[in-house]
Amino acid sequence: MFFYVMIFSLAVGIALIAVGIYRRNKSIWYKISIIVGIALVLYAIYLGFPK
Repeated sequence: MFFYVMIFSLAVGIALIAVGIYRRNKSIWYKISIIVGIALVLYAIYLGFPK
């Protein structure tokens, strides 16, 4: 179960970072999406650690 959450979190995080960097000068929401994307990627890395 956590494997699928890790993969989903990583994919969504990378997508949010990419969209946020591409459109960072358009709106504050794209800068927030970069922060949320980084948080999701860090969460996926945390889930990848052995327990």
